[in-house]
Formats: sequence, C-alpha cells, structure tokens
Amino acid sequence: MQRVLLSIFLTCLISYPVVATDCNAKGLSFIKKSVVFVSSTTTKPDDVTHPVVHKGLGPGFIYDKKGHIVIESSSISDVHSIECSVGALGYWPAVILGKDPVTGIAVLEMKAPSRVLSALSPVSAQGRVVAGFGDHIFAIGVNPDGSPAIFPGTVSSALRPIGLLGGGVENLIQTTIYVHRGLDGAPVFTKSGSFIGMAVKTAEEPPPNVGFVLPSSVVKWVVDTIIENGRVTRAYLGAEVANVDSTLARLFNLPVEKGALVVRVTPSGPAANAGLMGCKKSLRLGNRLYPIGGDIIVAVDRIPVSSGKALMEILNQKGPGKTVLVSFYRDGRLRRTNVILGKR
Repeated sequence: MQRVLLSIFLTCLISYPVVATDCNAKGLSFIKKSVVFVSSTTTKPDDVTHPVVHKGLGPGFIYDKKGHIVIESSSISDVHSIECSVGALGYWPAVILGKDPVTGIAVLEMKAPSRVLSALSPVSAQGRVVAGFGDHIFAIGVNPDGSPAIFPGTVSSALRPIGLLGGGVENLIQTTIYVHRGLDGAPVFTKSGSFIGMAVKTAEEPPPNVGFVLPSSVVKWVVDTIIENGRVTRAYLGAEVANVDSTLARLFNLPVEKGALVVRVTPSGPAANAGLMGCKKSLRLGNRLYPIGGDIIVAVDRIPVSSGKALMEILNQKGPGKTVLVSFYRDGRLRRTNVILGKR
C-alpha cells in the first residue's frame, strides 16, 4: 500500500504541479483513511492492461464509524461478493443497506469488528461545502486493476440543473474531470481537502473534458435517509417549476422577486388536483423564451420558497402522503391551497 501511495504522490507531483502540494498534504491522507475501493468481481492479472475499469470495481468513501460506505450502485456487479479495501485496515465484506434510484447512490454496511470500525476516518459531509468557479479540485477513483488513481481538474460551472441516469434532475457542479466508470461514485475534494461531493454519470453523455459532481449536501440527505429508512422516497408535487428572480420579476411585473413558477402541471397529479395552474403561454425576448402566466409558489406551510430547488427540499422534508399548505400568487393576488403530496 505504501508503494502505491508513493507512486500516486510522484505522479501528482510530476504531472500536476498546481495540485501537487495539496495532494501531499491532504489527498494522500484521504486516500489512506477515508477512501474505500469496492470490489464485487474477481480481479485478474491482465486487468492492468485494460483501458477502462470493468463493472465490479469502483471507488467509495467512509461515511461514519458505524461502517457505512457510500458508492455508486452501478459499480456493483455481484451483490453477494462485495469486498471493501480500507487501506491499512485490510479487506472486509459488506452488504447493501439501501440505494437511491434517482442519484444512483448506494450505502453499504461493512462487516468488520469494532476495533476496525473505531479506527475508520469518515469523510466529513456535514457542511454545505461548494467549490467556486475556477477552483482546483481532484477526484479519487480506481484503475482497471483496482489500484487508486488521482484525477485533478477545476470547477467550470457551479450548480447547474442536470438530468441523472435515474431519471431525476439535480443541481450538479460542472467540472473538467470526465466521469468514466472508474470515477463513477468517486469522492471529490477541493485542493485544501474539503469534500464537495460525489462524481456521477448523467443521462446525456458529456464531452471528454466535462464531468459532474453531486453536491455534498445532496449526498448527505440521500445517505442519511437510506441509513434511517433503508430507501429514499421523494415527495411528488406533479408540477414542473422554474426559478423566479429579480430579472424575471422586472420583465413581467411580477408581485415577487423570489419563488417557484409553475410551468406545467401533470394531469390528475397532486398539484392539478389542488387547483394549481401552469403557464398557458410564453413570450420570446431576443433568443430567450419565457413561460408566463403560471402560479408562483412562495411558501409551503408558511416556509418561504426562494427557488425550485428550495421548493423540492421543503417537500422532501415533509414526505410523501403529507398534506401541505401551499401559498402562491395568481394574477397578482396571494392565494393558498392544500396539496396532498404523492410519492416517486
């Protein structure tokens, strides 16, 4: 293991001088203590010659001292033969505790004695650490033979709404690190060592110099939900929404500068059944097309709604099957209606 770590450090130092100092100070420490390499298939000697990591090998990270490991579910080949390599702590079997079909996150429970669990060094996912535009970052993935590999890059755009393989849409961090199979589910850090999220593949294949990271705040919510409930069930409003901002408010003389504009509602869905209405027309200004005329949601159970993302966060906290009071503007007047949330 020490030879592997030394090799990684020298590669980082020679090939990527911008990140080299921080890889030495923080990156190697995370590799040894917080990053886990998960195998669910037999690794053959000639795997080292393969250009692409095959299914059954993947990176993950330690979430807590109870042995919970976070990985991307697509990297699992055989659920009955999952093995985690935890650096100097050795190899230990694990079982799947639960997974989220939207983000692809799976939580493993490592079967190890208490002395090993107490020695684990979890990645801190408690804060909302978001890297800014141009920040240097690095992801820690695996090579085809299962050995660790460091992939440096930068943040090229923060928190863009992107479609995931599971069919949902999340605000992802765009980076210059292309996410191949050996990086799918890899933990991503800033050059100072702060955990910013988890590398994920998207529904639409990006170009080679583009990759996306699921923010740490989303990772934390999904993982905590799986640990508590064994699965993730999201509240379903049955409405497509867009953000309301000050620019949109000035253009169309809206009554508020923040909120979630209902673009369209699903027929017979929770929003439609509660009487919420989507946009009936759109207006083109230059090369931009703006939907107009829909209800603007500004609060749920009197909790202010500043954006579409904030709306979904509030609804997920309420949970499926709950009845919530939705406050919204229609034709300049503030109205309220009760919505029974569905499940997806």
